[in-house]
Amino acid sequence: MTKDLKQKLIRKAKGLGADLVSACSVEQMEKYPGAKEEIAKIYPKAKSFLVYGVRMVSSSIAGSDKNIRVPQYSTKLLYEELDRVGFGLMRELDDLGFSASPIPTYLPVPMLENTKGLIAELSLRHIAYEAGLGSIGNNFLLITKEFGPRIRFGAILTDAELKPGKPLANNFCIDCDLCIKKCPTGALKTKGAEAITLCAKHHMKYGLPGLIRFGIKLVKAPSDDEKIALIRSPEFWEFWQNLNTGIFYYCFNCLNACPIGK
Repeated sequence: MTKDLKQKLIRKAKGLGADLVSACSVEQMEKYPGAKEEIAKIYPKAKSFLVYGVRMVSSSIAGSDKNIRVPQYSTKLLYEELDRVGFGLMRELDDLGFSASPIPTYLPVPMLENTKGLIAELSLRHIAYEAGLGSIGNNFLLITKEFGPRIRFGAILTDAELKPGKPLANNFCIDCDLCIKKCPTGALKTKGAEAITLCAKHHMKYGLPGLIRFGIKLVKAPSDDEKIALIRSPEFWEFWQNLNTGIFYYCFNCLNACPIGK
C-alpha cells in the first residue's frame, strides 16, 4: 500500500506538471536543527514529506545581465506553477483521507528577530536531498542531474506513510567553482548567516533588506525636500512595484553559471 500510494501520488504530480517527485520520512528531517520542533508545530502526527520540483526554463533566465525583468517574471510564473501543483496534491491527499499541510515555498516566512525574515520553517532543498532528488552543491542549492540547480521545490507534510527515498551516493557538483567566481558578493566563499546576508543584500536589494536600508535613509534625510526626492525616486518606485508583484530576485548568476543539466 505504501509503495502503491507513493506511485499514485507521483503520477498525479507529474500529471499536474511536476518534473521531479519523491518522498522522505519525518525521521529523515528530524536530524536538522529545529526541524523536529517545526514539524510538531505543523502536524505532530505526520509521517512523511511529499516533495515535488518544477524546473526553471533555462533560456528565460540566461539573459539576466541584460534584462532582469524577464527572469524575474519567469521566476514568478514558476512559483505560481509550484503553488498550483502543490494545491492539486493537497486535494488528492485530502480525497484519499490523509492530512496535507504545505510547507511555504517562499512567503510568508516567520518575521523573527533572529531570522530577519529570511529563514523558512523547513529547508525544502534538504527535504529534496533526503528524498534522493539531488545533491547539495557549492552554491548551497540542490543540484539535480536533470536540471542542475535550475529547479524549485515544494513539499507537503502528511500522515500518509510514503516509501522514503534516500540521499544519493553521487554528488553532481563537479567543483568547477564557476558559481563561486560569478557571485558578485563573495557570498559563496562563506557559510551560514554571513553567506545568507551577503547574498540577500544583493539579490533582494529591493526586497526586505533593501527596504530597511531605504527606510533608514529616508528617516535620516536632513530636509523635507530630500525626503520628497527619495519618495519620488525610481528606487522607491521599485519597492512599490515589487510589493505589488511579489518579484524580488535580482541575481541569477550562480544558476546560469552551473554547467550541470545544460
